[in-house]
Amino acid sequence: MKKYIFKSFCCLALVLSCDKTLDQTNPNTLTPDNFWQTEADATSAIVGAYSPLSTIFYHGRIWSGHEISRSDEIFFQGDFPSATSIFNTNPTDGNFTASFSEMWKVIFRANLVLQNVPDIDMDATLKDNILGEAYFLRALQYFTLVNHWGSVPLVIQPAESLAETQQAPASEAEIWQQIKDDLDAAITLLPSSWDNDNKGRVVKASAAAMLGKSHLFLEEWGDAATQFKRIIDGEFGTFELMDDYGDNFKSTTENNSESIFEIQFDATGAWTAGWGSDVQSTARYNSYEADLSTRSASRMNTWVFELFTRETNIDGDIDPRAFETLVWDYPDAPFFNDRLFADVYEADLAAYALDPTLRMPLQNAKYVDITGAIPAFNTSPNNKRVIRFADVLLMHAEAENEANGPTTDAYTSINRVRARATMPDIPSGLSQADFRQRVRDERVLELCNESHRPLDLKRWGILSSTFLAHPEYRPAVILYQPGRELLPIPELELNTNPNWNTQNEGYN
Repeated sequence: MKKYIFKSFCCLALVLSCDKTLDQTNPNTLTPDNFWQTEADATSAIVGAYSPLSTIFYHGRIWSGHEISRSDEIFFQGDFPSATSIFNTNPTDGNFTASFSEMWKVIFRANLVLQNVPDIDMDATLKDNILGEAYFLRALQYFTLVNHWGSVPLVIQPAESLAETQQAPASEAEIWQQIKDDLDAAITLLPSSWDNDNKGRVVKASAAAMLGKSHLFLEEWGDAATQFKRIIDGEFGTFELMDDYGDNFKSTTENNSESIFEIQFDATGAWTAGWGSDVQSTARYNSYEADLSTRSASRMNTWVFELFTRETNIDGDIDPRAFETLVWDYPDAPFFNDRLFADVYEADLAAYALDPTLRMPLQNAKYVDITGAIPAFNTSPNNKRVIRFADVLLMHAEAENEANGPTTDAYTSINRVRARATMPDIPSGLSQADFRQRVRDERVLELCNESHRPLDLKRWGILSSTFLAHPEYRPAVILYQPGRELLPIPELELNTNPNWNTQNEGYN
């Protein structure tokens, strides 16, 4: 995308300069020379940097499918996104390439903000805040890119020539360092909170959480624990777990006290950059059909249900998070629009009763509006929660355990998450290895189907082995080859950049 935007600016320049004998300048047309002038321009520019996050090809639909497809929590079949889920992504896939381009669009716009906003005469505090947002957004994109593609070009200034758009890939170490530098800058510049009119914009805690997460992924355990503890101790404002776990997935309780960063969606339903999300809408149920019906795109894997039922809460009941995460055949289980799960899955349940080796009817419940109040597939206003305080607590427990063993602080963090769900404290006196497994299990119980699991499996070094050991997690043969923990570089990028000519291992 960065290549083609530059070419568009070149074409505009040629048009404006082709006839010097006539004044062909339209004073109402925005150009780089007349745009970066006012505080309003700076605000418009940073809003524009956020906007690709919510498009159809990014978190609005396509990328969300790719992102979650490497999870062993969920079972995919059909054309999309099952190719990614069986380690067979096609480098020429147009939707996949479009998602990749949206990430670069955010980087391009963030770079423009960082280059031009410092020279604008405006409120100094707001200027700092906007620059902090740009640093965060750029770091967030590179976090996604380096984790899913590995080595990519490191573009930190707007291109001023075609050659500058054709950079060679940087090393992963260089990219990680830039991510950490950007997030350090963001923590310094961002506010601790915004007023109600600006809810949803990133804050200091957003950057600290991503910095801690970056350290965690790099196994820099002590640094990770330090960043998470800053958030837990309230250095950047007060964050609390919501009393009702389900409030983390409703449009009526967005940007709440547990939310540290979420992608903002509206319900416009227009085919524009402001397109409402269909990921958090009735479209989820359109794909959760019975195996014996005419369509079956996805289903939860049975081991997730078994994890939820492994232990009971303090009242002797099933973990209450199960009912906000899964839909199965419990008494009067709702499905969608006043239909019951048992009625929709009647044939599947009968077959499963006769042969328990068949796949258990089990579906996702998170983010789904079962009332039918959002009838169109692309008009959900429900935000996608990217970082929750519960995730910070669990990452802190993990980092603290890896750095120092299962300390009191590590126990406090994981048990705080469990207490909200009325689950008992985990046993005291665990070994480091046993505590590690408890944290990994708790991440599934708390964060299932929130797009964390694939990168968790990858950073723990068990992504491929998990699927190879459990072929029942997928409906087709897993086509794993060494290197396919990463996704393929889109062929369009390799064809248009002479300095980027090496495909990721496993896709040649």
